[in-house]
Amino acid sequence: MRRVTPFLAIVALVILPSWLFAQDPGNFATSLHGTRQGKFTWYDSANGGMESLTGIPMSQLGCHRCHPGTYANGSAVDPATYEPGCNDCHNFVQGTAVADQICLKCHSRQGTERNLGYQDVHVLKGFQCTTCHTKKEMHGDGTAYASMLEPGATEVTCEKCHTSLASNASHDLHGAKVQCTACHVKSVISCYNCHIESYVEGGIRRHYGPQRDFIFLVNREGTGKVYPASFQTASYDGKTFLAIAPFTPHTVMKEGRACAECHNNAAIQEYDQTGKITVTKWDTTQKKIISPTGVIPITSDWQQALQIDYLDYTGDPKSTTTDPTKWVFLKSTADGQQMLYAQPLTAEQLNKLRLAVGVEEKQNTLPEAFRLMQNYPNPFNPATTIEFHLPSPTVVTLKIYNLMGFEMKTLLSNEKLDAGVYKFSVGIDELTSGVYFYQLVTPAFSQTRKMTVLR
Repeated sequence: MRRVTPFLAIVALVILPSWLFAQDPGNFATSLHGTRQGKFTWYDSANGGMESLTGIPMSQLGCHRCHPGTYANGSAVDPATYEPGCNDCHNFVQGTAVADQICLKCHSRQGTERNLGYQDVHVLKGFQCTTCHTKKEMHGDGTAYASMLEPGATEVTCEKCHTSLASNASHDLHGAKVQCTACHVKSVISCYNCHIESYVEGGIRRHYGPQRDFIFLVNREGTGKVYPASFQTASYDGKTFLAIAPFTPHTVMKEGRACAECHNNAAIQEYDQTGKITVTKWDTTQKKIISPTGVIPITSDWQQALQIDYLDYTGDPKSTTTDPTKWVFLKSTADGQQMLYAQPLTAEQLNKLRLAVGVEEKQNTLPEAFRLMQNYPNPFNPATTIEFHLPSPTVVTLKIYNLMGFEMKTLLSNEKLDAGVYKFSVGIDELTSGVYFYQLVTPAFSQTRKMTVLR
């Protein structure tokens, strides 16, 4: 048997840590930690970014060299000579492990989640950032991704650990169409209304403050599933900007949301009645923003539907402190809007969210028979509710017809629904004044009722 020479053993000890902990070091230059490309992608005017409002190239802002104040070993960073590298995260004197506080120096939103008091079931179990996030995500795989949201840039998913799900109504109905986090996160957050003049003139990162206790719903590209999202607003020289993106908060709950938090909720009802969804509103009396709450679906007309009040900061943009009394209302329209790596919910998905799902309230039991209730109110303007009962799981079609028998609107088309009481909110869009019929069809039951629209 051949023996390994002492020289080869020493070489192995030198090489193995690099291979084990950094994969191929040559990939770092094209990794997102190495390029910071996500900032360029979102800011670029070619992608509908904020550059279209400021007219200032990213290279003149200095954002492409963002860095913490110190390296992992505690030594100060010189901004004039800084380049991304291994020492940002690794203090090799102490080994190769990276503590959460190192990650949170840059990933500040996750730090804000913790500072706001949100808990995460994984953190409570002792998980750290590197428990889930892989070396490929940190050090790259040789592909220069445009953003961490680009398909392939990250590989951590709930399903890698949770390989099987318990069978229940929520999992059975949503599992293939809705990402786990859409139901199992408490909230996303947003650092609201970045004041770009403060950064341009003084290098100060200033925003109104974190927004919490809400979640947007979008279709995330590359997944085929409904996914949580957040938003970013900004103002510069009297102009305003809105960006929407998928977002994975670290506020995971063991128990998922109640059905009513998404289905036929306040945002859906406001949209059906007014065509608008209030996200934020400036309180002129208290001089503060009324924050978003609850689940907010992003509709196909989101650029017109979302109601957001934008702010300006009238204090010294170069000051390192922020005077909260200097925030003032600017306007309620966006001069630039952007959504990347996501698409709005479809009309079919929005129809499903109009369903109010539950059981019989009086007896807290499932319905005993199929029933299609008379809509209420009737006649109606601007919206009405159609209620139907299912005693067992079945496939459901619900459509609206005019007096000539022509189909006017499909609310559900061969949708598999669990047993329960369903309430469907219907708006007057696409319907003129007159009498209509609505029909519920299942393999075992069919019923038609009449309703009247008043305009």
